[in-house]
This record gives sequence, structure tokens and C-alpha cells, in this order.
Amino acid sequence: MTGIPRVLCATALTCVLASTLFAIDPERDFSGNWILEPANNKPPVPLQPDPALTVTQEDAALRCSAPAPDGSTSRWSYLLDGTETRSRLGGDTRSSVAKWEGAALLIDTQVSGTADYTVMDRWKLSRDRSTLTINRQIVQRSGTTEEVLVYRREGQLSVRNAPAPPPAFATPESLEAALAGPSPAASPNLVVHAGTRIAMSLRNPVDTKHSHEGDHVYLQTIAPVAVNNRIVIPVGSYVNGTITQAKPAHGVNSKGQLFLRFDSLTLPNGVTRDFRSRLGSADSTTRGKVDSKEGKITGERDGSGDAPMIALGTGIGASVGGIAGAAAGHPLGGAGVGAAVGAAAGLASVLHSKRPDVVLPQGTTLEMILDRDLQFSPTELPF
Repeated sequence: MTGIPRVLCATALTCVLASTLFAIDPERDFSGNWILEPANNKPPVPLQPDPALTVTQEDAALRCSAPAPDGSTSRWSYLLDGTETRSRLGGDTRSSVAKWEGAALLIDTQVSGTADYTVMDRWKLSRDRSTLTINRQIVQRSGTTEEVLVYRREGQLSVRNAPAPPPAFATPESLEAALAGPSPAASPNLVVHAGTRIAMSLRNPVDTKHSHEGDHVYLQTIAPVAVNNRIVIPVGSYVNGTITQAKPAHGVNSKGQLFLRFDSLTLPNGVTRDFRSRLGSADSTTRGKVDSKEGKITGERDGSGDAPMIALGTGIGASVGGIAGAAAGHPLGGAGVGAAVGAAAGLASVLHSKRPDVVLPQGTTLEMILDRDLQFSPTELPF
């Protein structure tokens, strides 16, 4: 009979270990009923925020439901292993891909139907898990709209009406700490701020004749990015991107259009950061126009009709030249050098076609604009 208790104990221990192994990290668990705080919502956009949101989370999926305008309930889900999820809501078809960025969940959704646009969400819980904040970017042909959606957990006080924390009272310990002065701070993180422009070289050719929505784009940085006199993003770092839309030129007046989005940066030592950054500039000509607000390149004819498109790209050349000049100890002399480098790089990179299709050969210089801060700890940067 002594064997039976041992078996029961082993079974119980196995169940406990299994439940611990498969438990969802509380910082990543968005389960619950959420109520939108209207005061935190910005002006109307094509995708109206749900006033109430119910989330059920499993190891492999996030399942959502919300009341629809017609009184029914809309339901959709996101797979958490990076697999594409398709759903249909109303007259729109949605294709979504979700992946983790620490405790934040990044969700990219391509919407097609009554209107075509891209939604980029970043979900993040507050420390006490009472508030869900969704930073949202909606990319349309007319431009990019940004908004912040704040949801409070059902049963919690409104963010606007939440009581202020009680005043702190001095204790002998706190007085002693104050007299001792500040404790030595840990080495601060190095931050590459949103809006930073990063120059890159295209590793695979892209064009509007053969490329399709969802195709990957691979690039490498060609100039270092430094913070506080320390290189944070060295030359040769890898950048992955996605073609969100590719329209070939058709007919006489049609122009090719290529929409690019940059998704992640990997340093040579393997440290990776995710983002959703847009195209800032490219080796362009009179027949190739870059719209940095949309991350779009539009093919254009030049006055000679069938003449090849020669990219001059002096703007990005001046940027790269300025960095190169700084690295050489001539930070103020890089602008002129940059213009010359830009002209040379432009002559080497072409957007060519008899029709105004966009063609980006391997080696084309592109520039992205970061959409968020990238933070790196000193231990992640052994350069």
C-alpha cells in the first residue's frame, strides 16, 4: 500500500509543474473585460475603437470580442506564435500577425474591403494590470493617423476619477536615506530616439512588377548610429522589412507604387529590437518620388520618355556623408562630402523602366525613420 501514496504524490507534483510551465506570464495576460476611456481617444479614424472589449488569452492565441454597431457581437483572434490570422468583420477582411516585444504585444493588421489600410497596434498593461493601453497607427494613402486608446478593467475606477496616492510620511529609514544622498545609479540605458534616420543598403532587389504584398525585404545599415559617444547600431546591422503593398504600372497614365515598412533591427551580436518604421528617403529621381508620410515610392516618367531613371539622392547622401565626416573627425565638413557621396550613390542606384514602375536594385540606399525609442543596456553592446 505504500506505493499508492508515492504514485499520488508524483502525479500531484507533475500537475503542479505542468501548470507552472504553461502558466501565462501576468505581464502578458490581457484576459478580462475592458472599458474604453473616451477622454483618451483622439478624433475619429477609419477603424473606430471598440467601446468595450472582452479578451480571453490562451498559450497560443488571444481571442477578442466586442459589441458591433448592429447589436451583434464581433469576434476575432490573434495567434501568438507569429502565424498569420485572417478574419472577416463587417465588409472588411483582416490579415493579422502578432509578436511579442518584451511584455508588449505588437499586432500588424492589413485591412481590405470598403477601404484599404494598415493598422499597427502595441498592447501594454499597466503594472497593476488595471489599465490596457493600445498605441495605434493607421496607415492610409492619405497619410498616417496615430492615437492612444486607454481601457480600464471592468470594475476599476475611471482613470480620470482614480484617487491620488496618499502622501508619504517620513520614517527614520527614509530620513537616513535622504541624508545619505542618492545611491549610485545603475548604468543608464542608451536610447536611440524616435525620429532618428538610419541609412541602409538593400540586400535583395524589389520592384512593382514582381514583388507582392507580404514579401520580405532585407537590408543592412551602412553608417553607424552613436549615443553619448558610444556606437549603439554599428555598420552591418540587419534590418528586416515588409512590402505592405505593390502596384505595378498599367496603361499609359498609371504609375507603379511600392509601400515599405521596416519591422526589426538585429545587431551583429544577435540583440534584436522590433518596431514599425517607415521609409524616409531613397535614391530617387524625377521619375521616382518618395512619400515619407506613407512610406511609399511612386514611379514617374522623366521628360525624355524612355530614358533610364538615374537616382541622385543628395538628401540621404548628405546625411550619410555627415555621419562619415563625424566618424573621421570632421563633423561639420560632412555636408559637402555627403552631397558628393549622395550623388555617387545616386548614380549607382537606379529606378529604371520604360513604364513608370518602381525598381529597387540590390544595393539601393534607403533611409528609415524610427517610429519609437530603441533602448539598449550597456551589457547588450559589447562594441
